[in-house]
Amino acid sequence: ARARFMYAIARGLQKHAKLLSVLEALDNGKTIRETRDLDVPLAIRHFYHHAGWAQVMDSEVRGYEAVGVVGAIIPWNFPLLMLAWKVAPALATGCTIVLKPAPSTRLTAWAFCQIVLEAGIPAGVVNVVSGDNDMAQHLSTHPGLDKIAFTGSTPVGRSIRKSLAGTGCKLTMELGGKSAMVVNVVS
Repeated sequence: ARARFMYAIARGLQKHAKLLSVLEALDNGKTIRETRDLDVPLAIRHFYHHAGWAQVMDSEVRGYEAVGVVGAIIPWNFPLLMLAWKVAPALATGCTIVLKPAPSTRLTAWAFCQIVLEAGIPAGVVNVVSGDNDMAQHLSTHPGLDKIAFTGSTPVGRSIRKSLAGTGCKLTMELGGKSAMVVNVVS
């Protein structure tokens, strides 16, 4: 069933690609050419890709259990694409998600909500909250979340990491956008 919903979202993004391209350009100042030819098609491809994941999860990843409720906080520079990077894998793996877009770039996240409704996603599976940095802090410390996925600045990432320390909430962060490092703690 997840794959069917994921494919429906991808088709909805395709159906509304022109509108999404215009909203992305209005939202963060990119050219229509960039949003039409890069950002929106990549977001669509991401949902199709993860729909494939959803199709094979049970047979190829035996014993996997969904993390639960994921809180995702995304920056301003690629609003729709970052949304796809956070929402698609969460849905494909059976999680629900609460997405918090950047305060200055929310238009495509709101449009995405309509696409989710058109796709028939049950209420409460995909949630979008908007607000300033206080909302991001509130979301990142909410006790009902099982995982936080954050992309943004290093100082905010540090703050989130400190507030989650010892809570058992899983955390992934992309800070600064380059020089990624994987830290694996072995007991």
